Amino acid sequence: MRVRNISTLFILGIITIIISGCRSSFNNPNIIYIMADDLGYGDLGCYGAEKIQTPNIDEIAVEGTIFTNAHSPASVCTPTRYAVLTGRYCWRSRLKKEVLWDGYTRSLIEPDRNTIGNMMKSKGYHTAQIGKWHLGWEDEEPVDYSKGYLGRGPEDFGFDYSFVTAAAQNLFPITFIENHKIVANNFKPIDYFIYEHSEKEIPQKIIDWHRKKDIGPSLIDVDWQPYLVDSIYTVKAINFITEHVKNNNNQPFYLHLTPEAPHRPNNVPDFLKGSSQAGERGDHVQMFDWMVGEIDKTLHKLNIDKKTLVIITSDNGAKRTGVDGQGGKYGGKFETDFGHRSCGELKGYKATRWEGGHRIPLIIKWDGFVKSSAKNNGLICLVDIMATFSHIIGYELDNNMGEDSFDAFPLITGKKKEVRESLVMHDYQGRFAIRKGKWKLVEEELYNLETDLVEKNNVADKYPEIVKELKDLLRIQQDAGFTVKR
Repeated sequence: MRVRNISTLFILGIITIIISGCRSSFNNPNIIYIMADDLGYGDLGCYGAEKIQTPNIDEIAVEGTIFTNAHSPASVCTPTRYAVLTGRYCWRSRLKKEVLWDGYTRSLIEPDRNTIGNMMKSKGYHTAQIGKWHLGWEDEEPVDYSKGYLGRGPEDFGFDYSFVTAAAQNLFPITFIENHKIVANNFKPIDYFIYEHSEKEIPQKIIDWHRKKDIGPSLIDVDWQPYLVDSIYTVKAINFITEHVKNNNNQPFYLHLTPEAPHRPNNVPDFLKGSSQAGERGDHVQMFDWMVGEIDKTLHKLNIDKKTLVIITSDNGAKRTGVDGQGGKYGGKFETDFGHRSCGELKGYKATRWEGGHRIPLIIKWDGFVKSSAKNNGLICLVDIMATFSHIIGYELDNNMGEDSFDAFPLITGKKKEVRESLVMHDYQGRFAIRKGKWKLVEEELYNLETDLVEKNNVADKYPEIVKELKDLLRIQQDAGFTVKR
């Protein structure tokens, strides 16, 4: 009996060594997650763009895998940001439609909820959130900026370092927040700040609409430099990486980088103005490419590119054009898209349930694990980031984490063709669509995305049984409080 126990322990020991070996082969990679704001399926050269040049991202795509069936969980900003960090559809939170508005809004992430940041930090990662925040602060509103420091934000969600906008570059108060401290030494009131073309008229109905949304005063940092916002984020990101490698080279890092580009206002530095053939928005996409290029150069310079997992994606689909495509007037009539299709051939744009609203670019590079020069058509959603990272770093999610997140590690490494069979999408108005396999249901309309990616042919009358199945599945997913795997 004793011999048998010894043998059993020996076998268990061998198994443990094998498992540990598999885990150590990941070597806890550095992870950089870069999520653009309103970057569309047709905006990058590697996805077919011709009027916009994105050589840096295209090169990373050659070194990694392009995903052609990747989706944001919502077709607007805040819900996706919440879902990425929590692994949970945002419509399960208090935000049932639209977005959080300005920087005076209370935190959307619940006090007892762990995020990717908490998860990474608990496994020994040095963590940073740099870029657009737009997830609220503290627990009461309007948030008080007069005290110079804000509670309940990135630090509470596991980020050792943070440099973010209060909400976004076009939402009040317009300022940076560094490690919860307000960077602005002084604020000044501004009638309305949303686009760089202040000399061009903004329709009064648009101004009134925005003011109705704002729950705090219209203030801007007196030293705010609108053309340098993404450049500043880039410098902060490079400094974080460089200082980390210098001081903590044996510790992995996680960088959650969320630029403003190419969300309007399309402010870019002088060296990028007029650089694309797709107007100001095109220039802003090229600004995003420049940012990615600077980060990539830093990884190579520090000789850590081969042990760093890089993800490039977007929070939702694109707008059709910048303000200059609307006669230079916010809310103006559409005039031109400069011959560029920001969402490719897909139907719809940002804020809609059509594919153009939520099918997004996704590029992943991870030397030795993700295939190079490859395309992957497996269904994946940004809400899956949490479960996928948990697999990579060896973290076990509890029942209150990642309720809607699927482990996409087998998909991104080519071990499986599919990891999820269904996906719920959500638009600005709080309306749903659901996808299962090749079928997509939008209200009473049914589309076969395998043969009709542009969603032209409603086949609901031909397949009433599929319509019913998807309606039932949507109801089940909504009522359960988590994604039911069927």
